[in-house]
Amino acid sequence: MGKLNDREIASLLSEPIISFISTLNRDGSPHTSPVWHMTQDGKVIVATGSSTVKSNNIAKDPRVSLVAAADRSPQPWVQINGKAVVSKPENIDEIVTDLAYHYLGPEEAPDYLREILGEINFVLIEIEPTRVLGFDGEE
Repeated sequence: MGKLNDREIASLLSEPIISFISTLNRDGSPHTSPVWHMTQDGKVIVATGSSTVKSNNIAKDPRVSLVAAADRSPQPWVQINGKAVVSKPENIDEIVTDLAYHYLGPEEAPDYLREILGEINFVLIEIEPTRVLGFDGEE
């Protein structure tokens, strides 16, 4: 399996593919859930509800791992280990909107946003990478 270079990793992370974030529960066991992600200023960002297990876990222990794998063959993938911070920036609705348009496109995003923006109290997870690995999925 060949390693991806920085450009290839950035390209893969810019695709609208579901990633999986793992956080640590209080007992040390992993909690993994699917998320939408984007990159911004060298960090990976994720929006989630303020009362989710992942946001509560990060508040107690900032260590996270995020994996993004393309849905094609061969299947390139990236793993990012890092420290995460949960915050509530003033522009959180804009970030959620950007994520929705990135993942759903202009036809589906408006309906999705009308449904969730008033219902979910969003927070931002920012992951500062400490280790990044990428592989091309070829044997």
